[in-house]
Amino acid sequence: MSKPLGIGVIGCGNMATHLSNICLKMPDVKIVAVYDSVEEQASKMASQMKCVRCAKASEIFESSDVQAVIVATPNYTHKEYTIAALEKGKHVFCEKPMALRIEDCDAMVDAAERSRLTLMVGHVMRFYSGCAFVKQVLEDGEVGRPIIGNVSRTGWVEVGAWARSWRRSKEACQNSLFESAIHEIDLIRWFMGDVESVQAYGSNFMHPELDYDDCSLALIRFKSGALCTFESGYAFRMGDHRVRVNGTEGAINIDFGSSSAKMITKEGHERVEPLITEEPYTAELRHFFECIKDGRRPLTDGREGRKAVEIAEAINRSAETGKSIRIE
Repeated sequence: MSKPLGIGVIGCGNMATHLSNICLKMPDVKIVAVYDSVEEQASKMASQMKCVRCAKASEIFESSDVQAVIVATPNYTHKEYTIAALEKGKHVFCEKPMALRIEDCDAMVDAAERSRLTLMVGHVMRFYSGCAFVKQVLEDGEVGRPIIGNVSRTGWVEVGAWARSWRRSKEACQNSLFESAIHEIDLIRWFMGDVESVQAYGSNFMHPELDYDDCSLALIRFKSGALCTFESGYAFRMGDHRVRVNGTEGAINIDFGSSSAKMITKEGHERVEPLITEEPYTAELRHFFECIKDGRRPLTDGREGRKAVEIAEAINRSAETGKSIRIE
């Protein structure tokens, strides 16, 4: 019987705990060490996982018992921990967003390619069964050529709970495009192809405690010529969560509120699929571990993660300058 893959976890917050609990149910992997800058959180998780609590992240990177690292820390730290792990010979699963700047993503991709190790970014929505259904519908041409997209990841957030959180800072978080809607940015590009340009506007209407826009609205033009409206933010008293693609022969709609994916053709044929049939984080991590074992490129590797950051960065730059931003 082969030895389980040893996993080190950097960060012991809610997401790290969820991912670690999934690992506990997988027979071929084992959490062997955890680290968090908040000692109390790290001690609690080490007790839950029955593993070592490291005083420094470097102890995980140096450990011969660790073959892969999960990075689930605040956004602004992803580059540092990911590169350090890769340089010490560890495969890396990095939570979204990959990083906050394109140049940081480039450095992470370079480190992965130099080391010839697996780097995967946590764009979990690709592992929702309903999203995979939509991708297949589009690839099979059942709704024709995609021409118009519409994406909304909006709602109301009381930021008082973030009193001491890094999420209040643009330098540490950027804004909702990076913190939450990066998922939908990745998804719509996966569905409709590479982006040519964006024109965007943003403002802070309701949250003066934040030093960034609480509302972002963008028009995305794809290299195919297709268009998409995209809205994100925390200032929407009546929010929405959907991804819609209209094609020349029909349309698809993912409604996260009702947890369903629906296709309709011009002939009136309808098909509705559940959004989730398997816990998506489980499917995501299993894919990561299988890619390590088989030497395969992950569905959401570093280059895919970089493209999502590039689009989010372009939307913010367009909102700041008032200019359309081209993406090469």
